[in-house]
Amino acid sequence: MTKRKLTVALATVGATLALGVPLAMSAAAGVKTTVTIGSVGYQGKVSAANAACVGERTVVLKQKGNGVLSRVKSASNGNWKADLDELNENIKIPAMVYAEVKASSPAGPVATCAAATSKTVEIAGG
Repeated sequence: MTKRKLTVALATVGATLALGVPLAMSAAAGVKTTVTIGSVGYQGKVSAANAACVGERTVVLKQKGNGVLSRVKSASNGNWKADLDELNENIKIPAMVYAEVKASSPAGPVATCAAATSKTVEIAGG
């Protein structure tokens, strides 16, 4: 193969891969999930279009600049509440906190439940 034909062939393969990556990523995104955090900063709700993506999700409460404050499982209706003993042990007040759920693959026909991050709220001292 000549140098020119090899360059054209490699460019074609590269373009094909570049176009295929966004399609693969969007297909793997899964069921859209949201996680909320209340104004008090230690409870909220996991919501999704598919009920299999709501309950038993691990919710991680984090403080910006300080890391993980608490890990809890959401209830079957999606509600979650941080372990207050764990929270009080780890938090540094004032705190900017948010909740996260990672992508998961529940049993059954749902392929993947997407990851989500809540808004950030402030917990002030007082």
